Amino acid sequence: MSSNDDLRDLVRRIYHARVEGDLESLMSFLDDDCLFRVVGNQHLAPLTDPVVGAAALRVTMQYLIDNWDMRGIDFVSIHVDGDVALIHRRGRMRFGATEYDTEIMDKMTFENGKLKECVEFIDTLQAAALLDVVKLPTRN
Repeated sequence: MSSNDDLRDLVRRIYHARVEGDLESLMSFLDDDCLFRVVGNQHLAPLTDPVVGAAALRVTMQYLIDNWDMRGIDFVSIHVDGDVALIHRRGRMRFGATEYDTEIMDKMTFENGKLKECVEFIDTLQAAALLDVVKLPTRN
């Protein structure tokens, strides 16, 4: 187990690599059997399908880097308990030409200094609308 400060630093480095689009650096932080998933039900698949393993994660992370600009997202808090970090972020995100305000909560579990699991809590309705999975009603 790392110290709380070491784990917070590792979390910041992971997000920095993601924001900068540094896929190789990002992948270096992940365990070979790492699991990533966005919380939501099967009706929002493939958005909510679990992604497991280095090869699948590489494809998913490249897609996220290429399509979801997170440079406007800042840390609200990072809470560490043992090998688990809870990360709250907030700010402006961009998907294609659409910019919007959002909040994200992640639960990261580490093992032997590598990210073993990342569970991400996002506004799935907002993401589904951006991906044309659902249509949001317009205000009159």
